[in-house]
Amino acid sequence: MKLLEIGFQTSEFLAALVGIICIAKYRVTSLSTRYFVYYLCLSFVVDIFGNLPTLIFKFDKLSFLKDTFLYKNAWLYNSYTVISILFFIFYFRSNLTNKKFRNILSVSAILFFISSIFNFLLTDVFFSVHSSFLMMIGTFLILLSVFFYFFEMLRSEKILEFNKDLVFYVAVGSTVFHLCVTPLFIYSNYYSNSISSFFVEVRQVILYSAIIFMYTCFTFGLIICLRKNKSY
Repeated sequence: MKLLEIGFQTSEFLAALVGIICIAKYRVTSLSTRYFVYYLCLSFVVDIFGNLPTLIFKFDKLSFLKDTFLYKNAWLYNSYTVISILFFIFYFRSNLTNKKFRNILSVSAILFFISSIFNFLLTDVFFSVHSSFLMMIGTFLILLSVFFYFFEMLRSEKILEFNKDLVFYVAVGSTVFHLCVTPLFIYSNYYSNSISSFFVEVRQVILYSAIIFMYTCFTFGLIICLRKNKSY
């Protein structure tokens, strides 16, 4: 289990590092690609801060933080989930040409953001648990965005060189991740149940494996596509 945890952190770090090196080396001008790399950096930073509760628990010198909101990281990951889902929606939207599809995603993103705010205000999930509502709705919207992307690609000449398109790798990685991980958060109430210790272990294996797969896709996509498309 420890190896998987190290593996996911390493894959996340490598994706951000490769992204920074690629956009600097190849002088990437595409805004969507540059924002994607910035997103990878944000993800890495968030997971670094996400380890704070573990550090507070292990080190007595940080025990004074146990009574603060920092002792739980639900607020951090709930905020990050909203940002992450909105990013993916607008990332795929920026790579679409169909005006109708772009409008649908714009409206969906706005409605998702508003519903997220209401979800945080009307429930106690923000500081307590990772919101399954955000994951369910967010996953649906990401799948919708990916569907629009693949639909356009199949109807254009992009299909002939899909392996040179970074968006393809982002679509595959994000789709597999959200399809694997979302069911885990739907049943998040079982995680605290001591009887479900086996389920917790399985959950961690699936979660870490999905993260490693996603960031590996992103890393290979950056290396392959930016090398073949130096003006990407």
